[in-house]
Amino acid sequence: MPLPTIVLGAGLSGLYATRLLEQRGRDVLLVEARERVGGRIVSVATGDGTHGWDMGPSWLWPAMNPRAARLVDALGLVLYPQHVDGGAVMEDASGRLQRLPHTWATEPPSMRVAGGLAALAEALGGALQRTTIRLGTRAKGLRLIDEATVEVRLEDGDALRATQVISTLPPRLLVDTLAWAPALPADWQAARRATPTWMAGQAKFLATYAEAFWRRDGLSGMAMSQRGPLVEIHDASDAAGNHAALFGFVGVPHAGRRQLGRDGLVRLALAQLERVFGPRAAAPQAVHLKDWTEETCTATPADAAPSAGHPAYPQAALPSPWNGRVHLAGSEFAGDFGGYLEGALEAAERAVATACAVPEDRDGGS
Repeated sequence: MPLPTIVLGAGLSGLYATRLLEQRGRDVLLVEARERVGGRIVSVATGDGTHGWDMGPSWLWPAMNPRAARLVDALGLVLYPQHVDGGAVMEDASGRLQRLPHTWATEPPSMRVAGGLAALAEALGGALQRTTIRLGTRAKGLRLIDEATVEVRLEDGDALRATQVISTLPPRLLVDTLAWAPALPADWQAARRATPTWMAGQAKFLATYAEAFWRRDGLSGMAMSQRGPLVEIHDASDAAGNHAALFGFVGVPHAGRRQLGRDGLVRLALAQLERVFGPRAAAPQAVHLKDWTEETCTATPADAAPSAGHPAYPQAALPSPWNGRVHLAGSEFAGDFGGYLEGALEAAERAVATACAVPEDRDGGS
């Protein structure tokens, strides 16, 4: 009886790879360290469950992201545009404000998934039929049994066997959290350690409100700041503005965030929102802070150091004797759109194609 294909990581790339494997008739074991699917896709659900405020990625661009657009459509999900109607606010380093009559809108427009991006991950996971999902299960090592079999060792002591493994771990986690037998070449590991994990050094802050009052004030919710702690702010509400929120990217490096602590950072962020949007912004219904550098399933200590600009994410294959048995997916291994949702999907397609090029009718040896 053929062994299953094992997929490591139930983020977008892992979920999509699993979907593609099922479509090719493969049985899959999907292993995820977190207690949920989605990886870096995570949304805070509203009380009525009709909307999710994204604390990871927020946007996609269908005109540039055809895979993501097709997947959203196939899963019956709905997109809506990022709210950009109204003016923007600029804040200089001294806190002086300048209100502009317009907002910078991207072209093509930035789009959000109705219900939050977690709806995409949940729909992917919910549609799987030939897959066993093990949540809260961290892989700690890979061992090549023979030319046809890979053993995946788990922290709980289990050892799983497969003819093919697809890993969606970011490059640094791939070499720093997995023990490889035989070991990977030192220069190959060094190249992966030099590859930052996209957004792993970042933090996002979100404040929710009873109404999107800034819209009535003629503002889009967008602001850019040289003072901070939020360097870029956007409206994070649902399409109708009924579930209102503002979110911002935290510009304080990880070391500064740790020194401030959560309460200190929240206090400064709310003071900034009050400066920019008025006194109503100082009294949110709730606040949420997601510091991705603290997520051990995403970041390593090396990710605490900010990277300059968008990192280069060249495709990489594992060296012999691992190539042909373990295949690399995940957004940091994408040939195009590395770091983005589209890149996660592209990398999954490539990994599945190479994995399925190898016959699966092997029993795994002894």
